[in-house]
Amino acid sequence: VVPYPIDTWREHIAYLPADSVIGAHDYLGPDRIDIVGEGRSIRANVHVAATQPALAADQIGLSRQAFEDLGLPEGASVGIHRTPAPESRALLRAKLGGTELDEAQYRVLLTDIMQGRYPPGEVAAFLVAASHHLSDDEVAALARVRAGFMRRVVWPEPIVVDKHSMGGIPGSRITMIVIPIVAAHGLAIPKTSSRAITSAAGTADAMEVLAKVDLTAEQLRGVVERTRGCVAWNGRLNHTVLDDVMNTITGPLGIDSGRWSVASILSKKLSAGSTHVIVDLPYGPQAKLKSRDEGLELARLFETVGRQVGLTIEAHATDGAAPIGRGIGPALEVRDVLRVLDNAADAPPDLRDKALFFASRILAWDPAIGNAEQGLARAWELLRNGAARRKLDEIVDAQGRRQPPVLPGALTHTVRAQCAAPGATLHIARITEIARRAGAPNDKSAGIDLVYRAGTPVHAGQELYVIHSSSATDLESAATLAQSDPGLHLLA
Repeated sequence: VVPYPIDTWREHIAYLPADSVIGAHDYLGPDRIDIVGEGRSIRANVHVAATQPALAADQIGLSRQAFEDLGLPEGASVGIHRTPAPESRALLRAKLGGTELDEAQYRVLLTDIMQGRYPPGEVAAFLVAASHHLSDDEVAALARVRAGFMRRVVWPEPIVVDKHSMGGIPGSRITMIVIPIVAAHGLAIPKTSSRAITSAAGTADAMEVLAKVDLTAEQLRGVVERTRGCVAWNGRLNHTVLDDVMNTITGPLGIDSGRWSVASILSKKLSAGSTHVIVDLPYGPQAKLKSRDEGLELARLFETVGRQVGLTIEAHATDGAAPIGRGIGPALEVRDVLRVLDNAADAPPDLRDKALFFASRILAWDPAIGNAEQGLARAWELLRNGAARRKLDEIVDAQGRRQPPVLPGALTHTVRAQCAAPGATLHIARITEIARRAGAPNDKSAGIDLVYRAGTPVHAGQELYVIHSSSATDLESAATLAQSDPGLHLLA
């Protein structure tokens, strides 16, 4: 075995020379091989290499990740054999035929998928079938199985609360307000969040404007013990090989099943040691959930499956027809968050009110509070007296304060209305695309500062929004995109 100078990211690729002593072309195809030596093994796809560096007839080259994962020294002797057909193939075929599987069957099937026993095409077929045919019991079974692939965190707390949003609404950065309110009250709320994939900012991207978010499990535990809360990136904490396999396929194919998502989300809440979870389900013409009925059905599923796996879940369908707050992009969204926590006169009221609603529902789980009305009063108290703002500072310091914090980009371009109209709607996808073209979320200073509020009259020449960036090239690209279509649909 020798390292081959090709980086295939996380994919394991083995390279054989055309004149290999084992007959390289016999191993080409969708099936994988097991490479075994000195008690270690990996699974890989085979490519035949007829380029430099040339491989000797008795050598097998491994891509960077494959060589690292096998962990044998260069020149070590290995044996290879075709990966045997998975014993779970009958289960996969049954699922493709619409059969309901139980927890034990899913554990066997997902283990084989995780271990690379299926080619991507068969995994894709399974995901398509699962996205259309999963019963409530199957969602619960998948949640438990997936949680079993992660390290479980155990907290010495009777109540450990968490919050989740299905996302997709620009500017809705309520997590960074809810967590300090709840932590200031005293409930433990170890929040792990994702980075943006298609949006202008994820919660982890926004928190990274102020603090370190890439925490180990030990660091996260220390932060929560000190402050009662955290806002950390989930990539190092409850992301699994199975997530990598699934995301590689679901992303390009656009497979987005609410039932599959519920199983994935609840598995992560189980592994994080949560006992009570509030869920935000935004719905709207441009949101992931298109109607209130769709949001209510998913809320029912969350709460039903939550009970089956031992979690207390409260899910709410919320209005996702327009952006929340003014800022779209990490630094601009954090600016809005700080204005709310500082009780500033120009704090976005929609962002504040939505955060207070969810905080009140979480606080109601405290027996000393008891109901949402008292929870709302307590949330207002902690916001108005500055306790929530001070708690955010504590969390930022505990996670590792960023010095200096990221500010909105100094390079700006103002987008104005070309004509008048009695009102307009904002096209979320287009606004997000413009913010991303400006550099968000990788450029944390980039994004859009909304001035126009959806539904109000539009005047010719009126300021609609300001694009921010730290790159003149990115700003010009975003401005050009906005000129062709600013993302504002005028009402007749």
